[in-house]
Amino acid sequence: MIKPNFLIVGAAKCGTTSLYYYLKQHPDIGFPKLKEPKYFSTIFNNLPQKGKGDNSIDDFAIDNWDTYLSLFENIKDKKCRGEASPDYLLYHENTASVIKEKLGDIPIIIMLRNPVNRAFSAYSNMIRDNREFLSFKEAIEHEEIRKNNNWDFMWRYLESSLYSEQVMTFKTLFTNVKIVLFEDFVQNPSQETNSVIEFLGLVKLTQLTTKKYNPSGVPKNIFAKFLLNRNNTVSTTFRELLKQFVPRRVLEYISSKSLNKLILSQEDSDYVYNLVKEDILKTEKIIQKDLSSWK
Repeated sequence: MIKPNFLIVGAAKCGTTSLYYYLKQHPDIGFPKLKEPKYFSTIFNNLPQKGKGDNSIDDFAIDNWDTYLSLFENIKDKKCRGEASPDYLLYHENTASVIKEKLGDIPIIIMLRNPVNRAFSAYSNMIRDNREFLSFKEAIEHEEIRKNNNWDFMWRYLESSLYSEQVMTFKTLFTNVKIVLFEDFVQNPSQETNSVIEFLGLVKLTQLTTKKYNPSGVPKNIFAKFLLNRNNTVSTTFRELLKQFVPRRVLEYISSKSLNKLILSQEDSDYVYNLVKEDILKTEKIIQKDLSSWK
């Protein structure tokens, strides 16, 4: 029975997609083609989820153990086999213990980002996908209602940015937990990626191709708006078909050139910061890293 022997558990919009593609360049590391199987969260979720466009996410979620394990058959010869499901961190109260039960005390990788910027990036992502129609502040004010109405985890802009309890759960249950700060990762992707590779007990890469993945923003043109729309069945079907014939790096390049970046206002930044500032202090103590740049 082939199982993953390390996991990237989140957080969303903190560079997990980029790290996934960077680590795939190592000859001893393998990932399934499905980046986010989300098995350990899906088994606790009530599908289908009810948010706008959530069906486009639910369609790829794995809720069967044998199906989940089958994803790793093609990489059984790799020394390190992993997957990257960024909702495992948010759903820590359910996921962490089951991960340990099913997979053992495996290495866990957690990526964190300035919580204000992470929340806004997630919001921008939903704007890009034509799923979000409220202002940033309004969306945060509606977060609890959406949660209670069984919307996908990506709608939890604020909750997903409150890291302290989430991280503490994994650090308590697992012996080897690696924390990667997004700000360090984007500044020196090769160095941070190699630090993860060393954490996994492998030899560092001397050459690494790095680029941005999963950009957020507002589509500039009609084609981009159609292609990125997750609130439209035709768009979603066409995009998945396109992925079968066009390399991901090409699609990412097109996306990056087809989006206008949303700007976070100072007012909104201050509003969210006041909601997360106490948690930043708690997180700083737990991970024992200097988070001055977040304050």
